[in-house]
Amino acid sequence: MADLEFENTIDSLFAQAPAFGDADLFALRCDERLNRGWTARRMLIGGLGLAGGLVGGAQIIGSGVISRFGEISDQSGRLLSHRLAQIAPFDLLPAGFAVDGQMLWMSAALAAVAIGLAVARAVREI
Repeated sequence: MADLEFENTIDSLFAQAPAFGDADLFALRCDERLNRGWTARRMLIGGLGLAGGLVGGAQIIGSGVISRFGEISDQSGRLLSHRLAQIAPFDLLPAGFAVDGQMLWMSAALAAVAIGLAVARAVREI
């Protein structure tokens, strides 16, 4: 039967990597080599991201999605103003203040900002 203490000692010795005399110099050269190309990598990643964004934007504009969003927001604005006129026959809004798609998108954007601020505060509290 094998001695367990001896076996554990041998296992731990073989599990440890031997230390070389030039380990610090090797680590320093690796760091220098990695840091040297970081600026080029950053520029390449940014440039490719910009190109991808331009291609995606061109695809979205070419497909007519923006005009469809405009139609949908106009339809929903008309529907909302019609429903508001049915619910509240008296004027709640100032004169000349029409409910349209722009108002709906602005309301949605402000709601998104409020949710973002609430999430940021919740994350900060954690």
